[in-house]
Amino acid sequence: MPSSQRILLYAELLSNIRQVTVGCTLPTPVSTTTRASVAADGRALTVTHDGFGQTVQLPESVIPFVQLPITKSGGTSLAWRLPLAAPSAGRVPSASEESVPWSAVDLEPGSGVACRTCSSTIVDAGVLRVWKDLPSENWAEMMEFWHCHKPDSHKHGNDDEHLTNRGYGASSRISAQPGVGFIDLTSFLLADSDLVVSSIFASPATNDDRSHATRATTTLHCTSCKAQIGVRDDQATSVSIFKWQVLVQQQNKNIAGPSPSLAQCASAMLLATVARSGCSKSIFLPVRGVSPDGPKPKDAGLVQDLLNIWVFNANITFSSTEAPTSPIHAVKVFYRTVSPDEADKMLESMTSDVQDISLPPEAIQRIGELLNKSNAFVPESDRRFQNWTVGLLEKWNGKGG
Repeated sequence: MPSSQRILLYAELLSNIRQVTVGCTLPTPVSTTTRASVAADGRALTVTHDGFGQTVQLPESVIPFVQLPITKSGGTSLAWRLPLAAPSAGRVPSASEESVPWSAVDLEPGSGVACRTCSSTIVDAGVLRVWKDLPSENWAEMMEFWHCHKPDSHKHGNDDEHLTNRGYGASSRISAQPGVGFIDLTSFLLADSDLVVSSIFASPATNDDRSHATRATTTLHCTSCKAQIGVRDDQATSVSIFKWQVLVQQQNKNIAGPSPSLAQCASAMLLATVARSGCSKSIFLPVRGVSPDGPKPKDAGLVQDLLNIWVFNANITFSSTEAPTSPIHAVKVFYRTVSPDEADKMLESMTSDVQDISLPPEAIQRIGELLNKSNAFVPESDRRFQNWTVGLLEKWNGKGG
């Protein structure tokens, strides 16, 4: 179909009210030739207009309609709410119950780890004898609530120092162990000694003096393709390898499944932040690193705007004629860019409802590109909310999407 005649269809499951909402953008105003219908099985909706047709697979079965009502408004937008044919399957999980991309039960002991870009070996097969899930980021604070008996001493004015003396303060760290692959939300925590040294080179991170600068780290790159695959904490002898940058080479094909994408990791981080803090707004802060062998970015030294994301709906299923893999489980967000000064004010405010998430600048840039692309999935009339742009980030559901 010529792009000038393309009909955009977007369908989203509203499980709480047992309906599927459908939006349509036509290339020209509604006319007497405009028709819309739902297939007999309730799984597809078709719109025809000026001799062209378009069909979208619905995220859930709805009651079939031979002819949907068409509003003769003279505009190019149409919308319908279609009742589900049967109760939606299962309960919608809360943010704290979301599936983690690649948990310990998903990975086979002894699996090797390789760069996803060029397949260079990062960890040899047989080195990681066991995979273990790490606790959530707020485990130290939760231990204080869960502790059933508190010591009688009241000489601890500094709460964090008190928790540290108890063994689980915020400054306490889980140390990597040779042969053990610890699994964080979006990364693997590995011992330095488990890595193939020739496959990785390190470069010091360069952070400015702003309050939103992250702690000292060293960025790790694949020797072969120069892709940044992780970071090393300068205060520990461990490395964090990004899940979206590597492949886990499992021998058992029955266990092996799809690898999490950057979008799935980003949505997992956003949902974990909501579950941990109750804040639905986040700012992505870059951990900057300079590759000693690679070219410096064109914007090196320039102050870059930061990505600000607001989680609007943590659990949707949508279909779009612009998304070939529909239907897709996703997080619906509003997003925008803000200046570093504005980000500082939001993060430092006493009444702040914003949390920070640290990622490499390349990953943040890519997330922005994915959000911009997803904005074209929805009808033109629904692409903005006040000064925010509407975007979709695919979720990990245990099956890759």
